[in-house]
Amino acid sequence: MKKLKRIFLPIVAIILWTVFVAAGFINGFLLRPITSETSSEEFIKASKEEISAEFVGNLAMILIENGVPSESYFYGIDNETITENTVFQVASISKWVTSWGIFKLIEDDKLALDTPIEHYLTRWHLPESEFDHDEVTVRSLLSHTSGLVDGLGYDGFYSQEKVQTIEASLTRAADAPYSEGIAKIGNEPNTQYQYSGAGYTILQLLIEEVSGQSFQQYMTENIFEPLQMNNSTFILSEKPSVQVATWYKDDGSVSKPVYFTALAAASLYTSASDLSKFVIANSAKNNVLSIETLEQMHAPEAFQHSYAVHAAGPAIYGGTEGNAPVIGHDGSSDRPVINTAARLIPETKDGIVVLEMGNHGMASRLADEWMFWKLEIADYVVMQRNKSYLITLLIIGYLVIIFGAVVIIRRAKA
Repeated sequence: MKKLKRIFLPIVAIILWTVFVAAGFINGFLLRPITSETSSEEFIKASKEEISAEFVGNLAMILIENGVPSESYFYGIDNETITENTVFQVASISKWVTSWGIFKLIEDDKLALDTPIEHYLTRWHLPESEFDHDEVTVRSLLSHTSGLVDGLGYDGFYSQEKVQTIEASLTRAADAPYSEGIAKIGNEPNTQYQYSGAGYTILQLLIEEVSGQSFQQYMTENIFEPLQMNNSTFILSEKPSVQVATWYKDDGSVSKPVYFTALAAASLYTSASDLSKFVIANSAKNNVLSIETLEQMHAPEAFQHSYAVHAAGPAIYGGTEGNAPVIGHDGSSDRPVINTAARLIPETKDGIVVLEMGNHGMASRLADEWMFWKLEIADYVVMQRNKSYLITLLIIGYLVIIFGAVVIIRRAKA
């Protein structure tokens, strides 16, 4: 019996240690942040090590503390000068900025969140489906719960001459690499979250129909100018004087720019300084939207497995049923290779902006590392970085248990 006990107890200890480490991995309490220091300077220093390990092209990063830019880092390949005012194309972060245009119309009583979008549209209409299109509202488009199944994902056009009209693109997008590119309702509206590029192209059309202005003109006059985002535009030719970061492919070669019909979904050009102003405005009094409207924008609207994943404009990170601890948005593109990320903790007014051309995931990875560093919200990126450390920890625990068992057995025999 004693012999069995000596064998059984180490096995139990090994099982318990394995469960403990696995729980620490899944729940994050054993994971280590990118730096153990709490200052923004140290986070920037740790980020530089990540950036230096692989090709990133050009990069701009600004950290925000208590609603004020604190530290920054700018990196340019081949001696290219990158500053806080250098303009990057930011892909899907465009959607978050577009949502401000929609809520400005709502505050001006020209739109209503829960009115069917067909009430406003004249130039294009949703194609017939088995579902009730009166359930497709401004709110559902903003939160990706409209039932659209377009799978867009816009690729853009290398030639301006090939850019479609909004109506033609919604009927069948010619720059849809991953789907047939048709804006159609394929699921029951307001029942599930499904990311939709076409939803924001419809919102782009909605802004034009309701305001009587072009999307570019409306967003410039009502969002960019009031927020003093002086280096921001959805159409680059409208800002010929800005310094634009060179576009890159992931092999390090220079890429041509692309042009979009889907301005609202994918085409925003902005600088790290301008985007920081926008992020800060999401948690502060500003001359565009009221604090009450901002709180409405940030409230969870879309859920997956009881986790809040999207509000009426920004995405939600680390959210639960009624909680949105971090809001923001990422952007990515394959041609040219773009990755961008913006995050905000509304409660503390801390944030991060990372704009990058040339790497598929660096900006999002740094933003995810920042979330764990700030709030211990762990995701795949942080888990992967900690994997070798936790495996080492697991092995050390096994060795300690085995060594302790051997010592106990030898003492018992003695």
